[in-house]
Amino acid sequence: MSQPTFRPIINNTTSSLRQPEYIEFDPKHHLAYDPPERIIMMKDIGYSQDTGVSPVAVSQPFRLFSAECIQKFRKVVLNEEVMSNCFQKSDIAACQVRGYCPK
Repeated sequence: MSQPTFRPIINNTTSSLRQPEYIEFDPKHHLAYDPPERIIMMKDIGYSQDTGVSPVAVSQPFRLFSAECIQKFRKVVLNEEVMSNCFQKSDIAACQVRGYCPK
């Protein structure tokens, strides 16, 4: 079985392992929503609108948070305490954070 190859999307993790400062979430500053280019509805793939939990089946990826907000999320989640207590690894995911809840 071949080893999966992937390129990490998170850089500078050593600086992220410090205890983060608390930042109040400000939607005006931290949200940066760009609508998806395409949304496929359930009816588009042969199901009725009331199948499942939403009439939306899938969409193209879209941006929701600002780059600054994402960096702040990473500082909160990728700190030493969280990584030592909540880090999980499996055959299909090289790094998962499971069971995290801010104090």
